[in-house]
Amino acid sequence: MVKIGKVRIMELLELEFFGTILNHNISVIEYGPCGGLMMIDTGLPGYLDQIESYLKTWGYSLEDISDIVITHWHHDHAGNAMAIKRISDAKIYAHVDELENLENPPKYNIIYSDELGIPFSIFKKTMDRINNLHYESVKVDVALKGGEYLGGFKVIHVPGHTKGHIALFDGKYLIVGDAIRNVRNTLSPPLRIFSWNYELAVKSFNYLVSLPYTVLIPFHGDIVIRNF
Repeated sequence: MVKIGKVRIMELLELEFFGTILNHNISVIEYGPCGGLMMIDTGLPGYLDQIESYLKTWGYSLEDISDIVITHWHHDHAGNAMAIKRISDAKIYAHVDELENLENPPKYNIIYSDELGIPFSIFKKTMDRINNLHYESVKVDVALKGGEYLGGFKVIHVPGHTKGHIALFDGKYLIVGDAIRNVRNTLSPPLRIFSWNYELAVKSFNYLVSLPYTVLIPFHGDIVIRNF
């Protein structure tokens, strides 16, 4: 866990992700629209205890979360949204184009490719595990279109990875969900196999990296800090 200025980041780990360990960076802002903590994305189903442990270390509890922003419908982003809402009565925000999949999470219909450079057996093991994950249907309180402000951050619609993927930017901190990966100190678009429209994903990636950010927080990979 780390605190960079006004953003706190809890790092969770997903084991056996295509033969590697994948990190998840959940961002927490102290003052959300409803006055409490604003959490951007909520981790995989079953990670609630780890999230609570991080919050307690910072002197907070799940009850202090007043706002939940979901960048897109995938399980590692929306997995604990409703569990947290039941505890804290937090308001949930997501793009209007994500509502259908948040309410009825589909399985991932992904065909094996050599993009990951792994054998089919490892690919199948991970996809079987992911497709057996289930999270509670998410009821979004505020449907976004892009351009809104939440806790001082502007909502940016960056489609490609999913149809309604969003990022948040306040002029300094850029929280990008899966629209940018930073693996081995290399910024890159999301994986093609997990992208709804890869061409749009690349366009969104190029736009985001052009922004004058100081701190870039991807959901997967390392945080980038420049001129801080």
